[in-house]
Amino acid sequence: MQGKDLLLDLLDDNTKRVHQLLEETTEDCLHWQPDPDANSIAVTLWHVSRVFDVFVTQHIKNQANEKEVWVQSGWVEKSGYDPRGLGVNGWGMLTGYSLDEMRGIPRFGSEILRGYYDEMVAVIQTYLEETNEEELAQPAPGFEGKRTKFYWVRHPLFDLTRHVGEMLALKAMWERQQSTGTA
Repeated sequence: MQGKDLLLDLLDDNTKRVHQLLEETTEDCLHWQPDPDANSIAVTLWHVSRVFDVFVTQHIKNQANEKEVWVQSGWVEKSGYDPRGLGVNGWGMLTGYSLDEMRGIPRFGSEILRGYYDEMVAVIQTYLEETNEEELAQPAPGFEGKRTKFYWVRHPLFDLTRHVGEMLALKAMWERQQSTGTA
């Protein structure tokens, strides 16, 4: 199995888990937080999609944030939220947000969350299918070429795997609270 095949397999496996989670999770559960400073499932899933968007657009393709899927596909208008300029490097992907900025993220419904996530999965899948191993091993233009294109796909995929576990744990905590009245 080649490196890109492993990435495609990891993307497919995690996407199945995300879809199952969204199908089995109520809107109340999507937005539940174990405490006021914690992220919800919805915020975590949006964050994962944003990381893919920023990394592919800015680091792999070396394009401006106006070319991000969040902007180009009209998610800013659909959601009423434009995160560009917030957080670390102004990437608007939750990393480096203040608590107030995190609390300012809208309550995205499952249709926005799944739509944006699925669109990003399609972008990454197409990129990997159309890019050979040699090209993936090349330095990416973002971050002054210090990382390969492979790295900028692998890194958010590994984060996605960790975040899927986090989202499943949040769902389990919410379900336990609903059945027992405790978190």
